[in-house]
Amino acid sequence: MHEVARSLGIAQALGNTREGKLALWQVLARVLDQGSRLSAVRLAGIHAACDVLGLDSFDEDDLYANLDWLTTQQAEIEQKLFQARPPACAPGLFLYDVTSSYLEGEDNAFGAFGYSRDGKRRKRQIVIGLLCDSQGQPLSIEVFPGNTQDLTTFSSQIDKVAQRFGGGAITFVGDRGMIKTPQITALGEKQFHYITAITKPQIEALLTQGTFQMTLFDEPLAEITSPQGERYILRRNPLRAREIAAAREDKPSSCINFCGWPQKMA
Repeated sequence: MHEVARSLGIAQALGNTREGKLALWQVLARVLDQGSRLSAVRLAGIHAACDVLGLDSFDEDDLYANLDWLTTQQAEIEQKLFQARPPACAPGLFLYDVTSSYLEGEDNAFGAFGYSRDGKRRKRQIVIGLLCDSQGQPLSIEVFPGNTQDLTTFSSQIDKVAQRFGGGAITFVGDRGMIKTPQITALGEKQFHYITAITKPQIEALLTQGTFQMTLFDEPLAEITSPQGERYILRRNPLRAREIAAAREDKPSSCINFCGWPQKMA
């Protein structure tokens, strides 16, 4: 595992200081056995981690303090990992999305009530944004307060790419809830491009304007460029069409059952 970390550049990015070596062990321990900091200390004894990594003895308090060190060094570590990539692998396409994780307890600086993807509506949570290259390789991760909306997290990613991971034509890929008018404006200011899906109201507006025609949705694939220079790719999804048709056919019977329910109850 240590040799793999060296070949990937992880060991070099973390450095040869005691804190860097402790951080490397936390990475290796997470891969070997996902457990607590205390379990990572016990695991170190089983695998002779101190001998392999050149560390003196440590306990779980040292590992918790090491997490604080990682927080202060995160941007520099991410930058070293990015610079270690082969020049031919410099990304021009960036993938970004967010998730959330609920917390057991209330003592967390970022813990707040927000939209719960876990379905834990009475639990505080944190929001996590992950920025990846076109191959899905992580470049940066950022934690936000649990009540942060997805759109709000996007501007910091634009700045991050422009300042730390840029150097060419950049394209962001995000879902329809991530890239909207304010984010498109911010991307344009950096001369970045974007790929996203459009909403049903947007499709209806484009149909009204004449940019789209209904016949285009009968084609397997169609491409349209608007007068404003926006490029649209339209693709017919047969599976989705069958799902919509089945839902429509089911509506009359559902309505009959629902309308008859009060009389039956009476």
